[in-house]
Amino acid sequence: LCSSTCKGTSFFDNTKALIPSEQPFTTLFHHFIMSQYMSQGTASHEIVNQMIRKEKKYKEGIQQNHDLACTMASNVSKGGRLEALLGDKVHGYRDALRQLSETNVNHEREVGAFVATLRKTLEQPDIKEYSAFIKENTEKELAQINQSSIQVNQERMYLDMCTKLGDVSAQNQDDELEVVGGNTTVSLKCPITGTLLQDPMRNKVCHHVYSKHAILNYVRNRNNKCPNVGCVNTNLSMGQLEDDHQTARLVKREMIRMEEEKRQQTQNAMELEDDED
Repeated sequence: LCSSTCKGTSFFDNTKALIPSEQPFTTLFHHFIMSQYMSQGTASHEIVNQMIRKEKKYKEGIQQNHDLACTMASNVSKGGRLEALLGDKVHGYRDALRQLSETNVNHEREVGAFVATLRKTLEQPDIKEYSAFIKENTEKELAQINQSSIQVNQERMYLDMCTKLGDVSAQNQDDELEVVGGNTTVSLKCPITGTLLQDPMRNKVCHHVYSKHAILNYVRNRNNKCPNVGCVNTNLSMGQLEDDHQTARLVKREMIRMEEEKRQQTQNAMELEDDED
C-alpha cells in the first residue's frame, strides 16, 4: 500500500480503505447480541468474559491501522517522496489521513465504552433486553470517556499523524499548552510561572487564569495589575479571584496526555534498543 509506486486515485483509495465501514463497538455489539440469543446462563457469561479479554486485541487492530496510516503520511508529508508527484492533490490526502487519525481515536474510545458496558452485564444477570441495555449503556460510557478525555486533536494518535505529515502546529503544541474547544482557545500556562497551571484560579473581572499559589503571592506582594501580558486590569485584588474548576479539568486532561506521551516515548526507546540488540 505504501510503496513509491502508489499514484493518483489509487493512493487515495488505499487511504480510504483503512477507514472501517462500521464502528468497532457496533460490530462487536451485533456479535454479542447474537451470542446472547444463542446462549443462556453460564454460557452467556463466558461469552461476555471472552469478549472482555479481547479488548487488547481490538485496540491492537486500531493501532495497526494507525501505524499503516502513519507510513502513508510519511510519503505525502512536506518533503515526502510523493509530494511532488501528487501536486495539489496532496492536500486532500493529508486531510484524509488526519480524519483517519480522529476516527482511530474515536474507535479506541468506543471499544473502551463497549467493554465497560459488557462488564456491567455481568453485574446484572436479569437483563431482559440486551440490545437496548447495550446500546444505552455504551452511549453513556462513551459520553463519560469523551468528557473526561483530552481533545481528540491532542491525543497521541492524532499528534503522531500530524508529526508524520510535518504539521508545524502539532509539533509546537506541547510548547503552547493550549486546549482548543469550540471557537475559543484556553491557555494552560500560568502567566506568572510560565508552567502548567496548578490549582487554577480565574479572575472574575478580566477572566484570566493563574496558578493559585503564584497569584496569591503576587497579590500579597501588592501587585495590582493583572500579570497577563496586555491586560488592562489595574485593580487586581483577592476579591476578584475564584477557583476555576473547569480549567482544572482541562489541566487534568493535559497531564494525562503528557503522561501517556512520556510512556509512549519510553516504550519506543525500549523497542529501539531491542532492535539494536
